[in-house]
Amino acid sequence: MKKPKVLIVTAPGINCEFETFNAFNFLGCVSELVHINALLKKDRKILNYDILAFPGGFSYGDDIAGGTILANKIKKLLPDILKFNKSARPIIGICNGFQVLMKTGVLPFAGAKHQSASLSFNDCGHYIDKWVDLKVNKKSPCIFTKNLPEEIKLPIAHGEGKFVTDTDKTLSKLIDKNLVVLRYSNNPNGSVYDIAGITNERGNVFGLMPHPERYVLKYHHPLWRQTVVKSPHGLEILKNAVEYVKN
Repeated sequence: MKKPKVLIVTAPGINCEFETFNAFNFLGCVSELVHINALLKKDRKILNYDILAFPGGFSYGDDIAGGTILANKIKKLLPDILKFNKSARPIIGICNGFQVLMKTGVLPFAGAKHQSASLSFNDCGHYIDKWVDLKVNKKSPCIFTKNLPEEIKLPIAHGEGKFVTDTDKTLSKLIDKNLVVLRYSNNPNGSVYDIAGITNERGNVFGLMPHPERYVLKYHHPLWRQTVVKSPHGLEILKNAVEYVKN
């Protein structure tokens, strides 16, 4: 069986691309870091890959708002991204990548006429960098969280991670359809309903503020000597996407 090909989109200010690259390669993939300009020039084509990843960082300095400038560029690629999505191939947006997926309209409801949810400034008013406990929705269709335990640990690092919706109706729809995948045990940023990550109805698109690529080895956890896990939770999230493609 061929090794899954992973497209990792980079841009000025992105700073987690190499962790994402190394994590997928550790899982036996062939990863490629591709600058947004190469995609816009059609030097690389999204549909030639098996997994699409938007890594974390501060694209274009997060001018205007987190992920906004990169999202505006990526909107020119939406026809191919929507085809990629329609073919049920895995798409993951981590931190800044999550902001991008929201502001391009890929999440929460692809094809919607307006943006119904976003990620805003943390209630504390400053950047947060810490490890958090997360609750996993076992009823979610998300392929990335298959077989994860009910509670996991991952690091966060963001200034604009507060999940908000335009109306209570949008929030209810996310909850009722089990599209809320991860919730903070102790909400660090003021996200509505403690939301840390969501998926689409098919479950192949996953947007989350925590960083799975930063917990691929047990040694990544600051208390690794006291923390006993069968497999690092970040590794399992990415591994699920790889196994999904292989099967």
